[in-house]
Amino acid sequence: MKLVEKQLFIDAPPTYVYELLTQADLLIEWMAPIATVIPERGGLITWTHQGGDTVRGEFVELVPSRRIVFTFGWNREEIEVAPGTTTVEIDLRPWGTGTDLRLVHRGLDGPMADAHSGGWDNYLARLATLAEGRDLGEDPLASERVPTARDLGLS
Repeated sequence: MKLVEKQLFIDAPPTYVYELLTQADLLIEWMAPIATVIPERGGLITWTHQGGDTVRGEFVELVPSRRIVFTFGWNREEIEVAPGTTTVEIDLRPWGTGTDLRLVHRGLDGPMADAHSGGWDNYLARLATLAEGRDLGEDPLASERVPTARDLGLS
């Protein structure tokens, strides 16, 4: 297993960044056009990208404006990352007038971790863009499907 680790500065307060990550009406602005979020321990988090792939998970830990932990997996079996099999941890730290965001995605095989790393790069950049009040433009991954384990030579 390989960790996906991301860190970036967002020029917006942690309270707002937390809201963008835990409110469905805000998540759909930068991540995916369909989302359901029940921000409580054991609550559902799910989103469906324009390409049709759906993430499904449950919240494990929520510390307002500081930390979000949820399980993560795809509903499409051939991706071979089933719901509940991986975990995403997001820590938010105040840094000046903004937020230092650190994301760790645990439980992915090497090539699958690399594929998800690229996805997180895209969507965290979009999160920062929205949080900072800049124009999002088109999502470069909107028409993409998540690569399957077979695509990545894992099965």
